[in-house]
Amino acid sequence: MRFTVVTILPELIAPALAAGVVGRAITGGLLTLATVNPRDFTSDRHRTVDDTPYGGGPGMVMKCEPLVAAIEHACGDAPARRILLTPGGAPLDQARVRALAQHEHLVLVCGRFEGVDERVSETSIDEEISIGDFVLSGGEVAAVALIDAVSRLVPGVLGEPASVEDESFGAGLLEYPQYTRPLEFRGRAVPEILTQGNHGAIAKWRRRESLRRTARRRPDLWTRHVPAPGDAKLPTAPELDVASRTHVALVHHPVFDRNNQVVTSALTNFDVHDIARSAQTYGLAGYFVVTPVAAQRDKAEHIARLWQEEGGEHRAQALAQVRAVASVADAVAALDPKPLVVATTASEERFANLPRDTPASLVAHLQDQPGRPLLILFGTGWGMADHLIPEPERVLLPIRAHTSWNHLSVRSAVAILLDRLFGRRT
Repeated sequence: MRFTVVTILPELIAPALAAGVVGRAITGGLLTLATVNPRDFTSDRHRTVDDTPYGGGPGMVMKCEPLVAAIEHACGDAPARRILLTPGGAPLDQARVRALAQHEHLVLVCGRFEGVDERVSETSIDEEISIGDFVLSGGEVAAVALIDAVSRLVPGVLGEPASVEDESFGAGLLEYPQYTRPLEFRGRAVPEILTQGNHGAIAKWRRRESLRRTARRRPDLWTRHVPAPGDAKLPTAPELDVASRTHVALVHHPVFDRNNQVVTSALTNFDVHDIARSAQTYGLAGYFVVTPVAAQRDKAEHIARLWQEEGGEHRAQALAQVRAVASVADAVAALDPKPLVVATTASEERFANLPRDTPASLVAHLQDQPGRPLLILFGTGWGMADHLIPEPERVLLPIRAHTSWNHLSVRSAVAILLDRLFGRRT
């Protein structure tokens, strides 16, 4: 496989790849590494490759002519995949690395200065890639990282081909913990299961630990993970299943009306029915309907009971989760141990003094508190009267679309947030 790096600092590339498996693969002829300097394609005595930006602004921009000429020279006559390393590119992940490893020749273009003239991308680049949400001085470090990642997938580069898949991101998960001698170090012993020679038990332990580590450290990966057939039978740590200890509460008092007065809103059949089905879909532990009006609590329980009796097996299972209580404090008191109470709101101003969470950060926060229930409050009317609800400790960021219209039904808001918290991303 061939790598050609287009860079004004070629001295940064070859030394960084001279050692290790990539260096041995280059020496052994499995990989070819070359560099092309855009300064060699300039016509002035200063070998100028940059100029000031049109429209003004700080910094310099890499010029079209020398950079495109260097790219064309790097490609030659054979097909090549042309990649610009830039913070504005698509994030590099293992799936993309696998796809890039199928190409015979990668031409990696390293930007410098303030950026690259957009016409370079429009005429001479096949894709733009970023190695992370941060800014480097140039694309050379990113090019080296990409070369290292892709090279490992080239047949013959690694001594043990199976190790390519049996590591982090091989199956969309982080790798399980690794141990070697000594058996004990500073009071910490190697897990006993790894010393007993039971390969089937070791495989299950490694799979479980891989799931656990991914859920705890990378909730973004965890939400996209599609369980394998055997995963449901693994004794995974219960603290990872945040959904199974989560309750939602639909708060009818204290809430605001359209005139910003504190009122008690009326219960609706749809709210009881639809939110119960959402709670069941995402594996929640329960659903509280909160209202101080006894007749309304009786109505909620009556609605749930009717659906359990006449709604079929699946709806009955969902509506069995419904519990009616007089206040948020009563919902908190019904859970043991004391839950983490999280508010939701459509307004940036409500619950202004509470820490803000994204769905991913909230799940990660709960993973560090094994066994603690989570109670998520949803308001009716024009939102919860936050100054009269002292229980919440955190608040989820409001749902935002690309319009200024901000009047979702509470049923829709519950479904959207539960999916962002606990839904699978395929």
